[in-house]
Amino acid sequence: MSDETGEGRGPSYDAQQDLESRVPLATPEYTTRGILFLATLTAVREIGGEAMVKRCLEASGEREFVEFFNYPTRALVLMLGAAAGQLSASLGGYAEVLRYIAKRTVELYMTSVVGRSAQLVSATDPMRLVRTLEELYKVSMAYSVPTVVWKGPKRGVLSVQCTFTPLAYHEGGAITLGSMLGLKNVEARARATGPLSLDLEISWE
Repeated sequence: MSDETGEGRGPSYDAQQDLESRVPLATPEYTTRGILFLATLTAVREIGGEAMVKRCLEASGEREFVEFFNYPTRALVLMLGAAAGQLSASLGGYAEVLRYIAKRTVELYMTSVVGRSAQLVSATDPMRLVRTLEELYKVSMAYSVPTVVWKGPKRGVLSVQCTFTPLAYHEGGAITLGSMLGLKNVEARARATGPLSLDLEISWE
């Protein structure tokens, strides 16, 4: 088990334990868009090659994915666990693998038709980072029920009522999105508020 610390978490936070605790809660009624699976496999391929992609597919129990089709969320959690477990030595830790996968997920989403549309809609909105992130959650994880509370013109808290990806994953995705939107000094701190819920505090300049 890893013992990793980082923004938004206490010194006892364990990314692997965080992920593994979500697996039994990912029951069949929860499904996730294929784009998250595809992005995970893209990241895995970049770091570990085709052999590692095959291992992750085997762990998920799925064979192939289409961007905006829905697949069992449990399969994604198992895939992420296999990837982080196998690649942690290459990227400096379990949590770092999750952050990298989240980074590639946001990049892939933002180059999709839906992502480009969201970026255009938010282009003139000074609070576009949180609004675009909120839309990403709604599209990729229909069960997430994201809501926003503003703490200032460049600071907000995105509350996610249900998610099966660990805290480090959410932080990595938010920071990447901010960079893609041209914002500076983006900070993201995730804090668990329940077994599957979290608050993601985001600020930028």
